[in-house]
Amino acid sequence: MDHPTVKIQFLVEFKELFNEEWRNIVFYGGRGSGKSQHIALALILRGRGKRLRILATREIQKTVADSVHKLLRDIIDQYGFTDYEVTDKTIRNRITGTEFIFSGLRHNVNEIKSMEGIDIAWVEEAQSISKASLKVLAPTIRKTGSQLIFSYNRLNELDPVHVRYVINKPAKTFAAKVNFDVLERAGLLPDTLKLERDEDAKDPEAYAHTWLGEPVGQSENAIISRTGVLDAMKRKVNDEGAIEIGADIARMGSDRTVFKKRKGLKLLDTKSYTKLRTTEVCDRLEEFAGYDKKILIKIDDTGVGGGVTDEMIKRGYNVMPINFGSKPDDSDKYPNLISEAWFYMATIMPTIQLDMNDDVLMELSSRLWRMDTKGRRGVESKDDYKKRGFRSPDEADATILCFYTPHPEEYVFRVRSA
Repeated sequence: MDHPTVKIQFLVEFKELFNEEWRNIVFYGGRGSGKSQHIALALILRGRGKRLRILATREIQKTVADSVHKLLRDIIDQYGFTDYEVTDKTIRNRITGTEFIFSGLRHNVNEIKSMEGIDIAWVEEAQSISKASLKVLAPTIRKTGSQLIFSYNRLNELDPVHVRYVINKPAKTFAAKVNFDVLERAGLLPDTLKLERDEDAKDPEAYAHTWLGEPVGQSENAIISRTGVLDAMKRKVNDEGAIEIGADIARMGSDRTVFKKRKGLKLLDTKSYTKLRTTEVCDRLEEFAGYDKKILIKIDDTGVGGGVTDEMIKRGYNVMPINFGSKPDDSDKYPNLISEAWFYMATIMPTIQLDMNDDVLMELSSRLWRMDTKGRRGVESKDDYKKRGFRSPDEADATILCFYTPHPEEYVFRVRSA
């Protein structure tokens, strides 16, 4: 059966969506670029030419209503593609047998792993996809000639999808940034979007993220600059100096126990764990230290960290317990030690080398400070930080413990009395 003739306007900027030679196709940018509409239209058209199994997914998708199902249905209705059969949960081409499958990544890991014969996987809102989900998705879409398509507006400089497919760009990958000017040049940008764009232009930072596809900007009272952290992640320094370890110990099931090791000003290694018992944490920490009992290990001594401190001292290790709530060296400038440690980290950022890690970037560059009644600079509490939507800053705290050593002459490494 021949398909009815339909006139379609498809912009040249998105022509690579029909190139089957690419393994990965990436379109990122701001609002009004037409990337989602063009990907949806391209998949619908390709599905009319031959049988395809297309997975439409995103990190969190509790129901089909959270997916691109409506977008696909609207395009099918717009062009009158009657060869597609659309129900509330499925989309299937009656002639070619093409089918669209809708499933979230995070809560359907086993289902995704078991999927066979997927020809194309389209990940919408891909800036939210985690490293763990990417590790599951990429090898799952393994059929010969299969493709991965990603569309997103960047959240931060090291969104996992952006690092993997744009910064580190693997072979057979096409990546392009597209913004509203693509549609505007073609005369396709709706007047309503133009009004929104012009209104948002009053806030340059929000405009840059929403319309120009730039990462979310930093607050003016962030302690450490994002650029500074990124520079440290790109910097190469020698590893002359002593080896020191920082250990941030998890207090709750969802928090992470994180170890960081440096030699001089160069970060060497990182390990992260969840849901370990105190003795298990100590076993892992011994392994991380290479069983070298001379290495200085700085442990966050508050909460359950105190038990780790005691056990590691008992095992004969060179331990410095650090309580972030204790008195700082300079009490005229800082209300507590954690504030002093954070601002110290900011001062050494131009000299150190960190590993490329999106969690570290986000946590180090998003912690805020405020002035207290005595004119001292204090870091926001961990509870306030979490209320702003962030997870516990375990990676950042471990990094700071690794690089910061408070008034060492006052510490005596010994077993505390019971």
